[in-house]
Amino acid sequence: MARKPDTRTYAERKVRRPLAVCEACGSSYRQLRRTQRWCSQSCAGPNKPGSGPRGGLSPEARERQRLYWQAKNRRRRAAKRGGVSEQYTLAAIAARDRFVCRLCRRRVAMKQVVPHPKAPTIDHVIPVCEGGDDTRANVQLACFRCNSVKGPRGSQQLALIG
Repeated sequence: MARKPDTRTYAERKVRRPLAVCEACGSSYRQLRRTQRWCSQSCAGPNKPGSGPRGGLSPEARERQRLYWQAKNRRRRAAKRGGVSEQYTLAAIAARDRFVCRLCRRRVAMKQVVPHPKAPTIDHVIPVCEGGDDTRANVQLACFRCNSVKGPRGSQQLALIG
């Protein structure tokens, strides 16, 4: 059974909305939905939970969230190319490679974050874009500087360049 189109004007629909009181400024407004608590974005902004300067998450939770999305995107890119993917962490790969960049053989600064030149990154020996898998056997630890210079080329091609 088809639903009849609403032929009322915007003003007619707006009048039927319930009146509510803004939690921030105390003014009355017409609610768009039952969960609406503020009259405007300017009132909502500083009063929403998690809208402070830290975003509402602890540093540990933000780091877990960042690592989760990083791993998820790696798996998605590998699946898109038809490759195999397995779970691993940067810490596990770094421990396996003894915290040394496999491209320049220098120690990687594990406490640094990208874009610091010595920050740890995961480098695919055979790049995913060239059909490489996202597995422990195909990844190595690399500092951000080396991984950026290498780009989507294999290690053998990097030796020819520089």
